[in-house]
Amino acid sequence: MAKNYTFVRGAAFPYQYKYEHPAVTTDCVIFTYEDWKLKVLLVKRGGEPYKGEWALPGGFLRGDETAREGALRELREETALEASAIGELGVFSKPDRDPRERVITIAFYALVKPSEVRGGDDADEAAWFPIDDLPQLAFDHADIIHSALERLKRDIHFEPIGFDLLDEEFTIPDLQRLYEIILGVKFDRRNFQRKILSSGILEEAEEPVETSCTEPEPPMMSMKCAAPRMMADMEYCCAEPEMPMSTSEVKPKRRPGRIA
Repeated sequence: MAKNYTFVRGAAFPYQYKYEHPAVTTDCVIFTYEDWKLKVLLVKRGGEPYKGEWALPGGFLRGDETAREGALRELREETALEASAIGELGVFSKPDRDPRERVITIAFYALVKPSEVRGGDDADEAAWFPIDDLPQLAFDHADIIHSALERLKRDIHFEPIGFDLLDEEFTIPDLQRLYEIILGVKFDRRNFQRKILSSGILEEAEEPVETSCTEPEPPMMSMKCAAPRMMADMEYCCAEPEMPMSTSEVKPKRRPGRIA
């Protein structure tokens, strides 16, 4: 069998194959929640290709770092944002996704509190954009953001990740509105409150919380430091048939002698 490589003694990688070597990049989808809107972090590209267009923070992976390390470095260099918790979203590898060469990107995503950002390195600007009002995006970054949104919708059913976007103390209407924005559905207020209170992941705040919500006298709640529990196990999944939370599915209860 013929050799398909060359052995270079003393080289860092002595077995050098003739196969094509695609470049590897990382991209970061960073969500925040501000002014009743779910937002994503974008940077304005300072160089070609797509100079002057908006894109996700990211860049080429160095030879001495992991994908996660490269993603955090690019995020810090291009936006001045430090993110400690970041999860792998997936690999995007369409052959024509980058006009420069064959580039495979590993995407990551995270949820952060509202933070100030500024452009750096090869990014001219950095800014937060409402997820429903995005500019034209470079590369296949619109597809990556769409995948991140679908992942967020799935994850929020099983883990209380939505609390990463809220202040330490918040009202139940605040929490309900966040979930409605992420999932794109409307919940019945009373069912939502009953289910979230029975989940055991919240405790009542000691001090009232200021809120712009118009709900009358909402219970003031804050996160409770308890062992993590699956949201589905707490019967909080939207698809639960026994006690639907969507207003379109909830039938009004009627009491004898009263007009509903």
